Amino acid sequence: LLVSVRRVAPRFSIPPSNHEVMPGGSVNLTCVAVGAPMPYVKWMAGVEELTKEDEMPVGRNVLELNNIMQSANYTCVAISSLGMIEATAQITVKALPKPPTEPLVTETTATSVTLTWDSGNSDPISYYVIQYKPKSLEGQFQEVDGVATTRYSIGGLSPFSEYEFRVIAVNNIGRGPPSELVEARTGEQAPSSPPLKVQARMLSASTMLVQWEQPEEPNGQIRGYRVYYTTDPHLPLSMWQKHNTDDSHLTTVGSLITGTTYSIRVLAFTSVGDGPPSDIIQVKTQQGVPAQPADFQAEAESDTRILLTWLPASQERITKYELLYWEGEDGTQV
Repeated sequence: LLVSVRRVAPRFSIPPSNHEVMPGGSVNLTCVAVGAPMPYVKWMAGVEELTKEDEMPVGRNVLELNNIMQSANYTCVAISSLGMIEATAQITVKALPKPPTEPLVTETTATSVTLTWDSGNSDPISYYVIQYKPKSLEGQFQEVDGVATTRYSIGGLSPFSEYEFRVIAVNNIGRGPPSELVEARTGEQAPSSPPLKVQARMLSASTMLVQWEQPEEPNGQIRGYRVYYTTDPHLPLSMWQKHNTDDSHLTTVGSLITGTTYSIRVLAFTSVGDGPPSDIIQVKTQQGVPAQPADFQAEAESDTRILLTWLPASQERITKYELLYWEGEDGTQV
């Protein structure tokens, strides 16, 4: 009786496959080899034997990997008397993206800043997050989320203000660390509010002193102030007389007509333009007559009570105030 035995070199019927895992994740690598005779199957990591020689299974070997923190290659080796074959599986640990590099401010306006940056990552980035805040303030950054490009303009900023910016890359794992901070100052704008606490008093029968404080929203470096005055407050402001001054907070206006009531308004200006004028105050060109109280305000305390507040004219000794009021536009004055 003649028996013929077929001999087949080893081959992989199920080679090990590559995997991507989250940091700390787990995966099972399966490797199946066939042949005649059936090969032994073992796992290796580089030159390290992961399967003991006396425990090598025949045909199939499953490698259990747990708490994976680093990317690595694992090699399945099939061995029989007819030869040895290898197949390698790559285990890639997904990682958070690196911080973007070279953030730069390329353009500024009074209310916006344009940023550019480099990705800093070879792997795909889902999107970027821009964080920013005024430099003078501590606390949380404001965020612009879902930025798809490496150039972006942030609007709605305050004029002539310093801001800090940084960029964060986001992938399918999450947010990476932020980039280095980059600083920028927005451009100037004309003031958006008038000078505060405008007051006027007579130094002589024809010369008055006008004082004020800086606007609440200067929006830049105040280059000077413009004092408007007239005997007819119904005229447009362009027809009032004007007196320019530097960035000091007081000035004198002379050559006034004695015994006349003047209306006065003051505005501030930057290199960009003029701000709004203050409310009208009035002064009578008669030496010794006190100036009009400044910052006059009214607040309802109840259905029948109104609280009135004002600032007295500086450097004047006031003996009493007189209050005039009336109901409606055509009411009788009291």
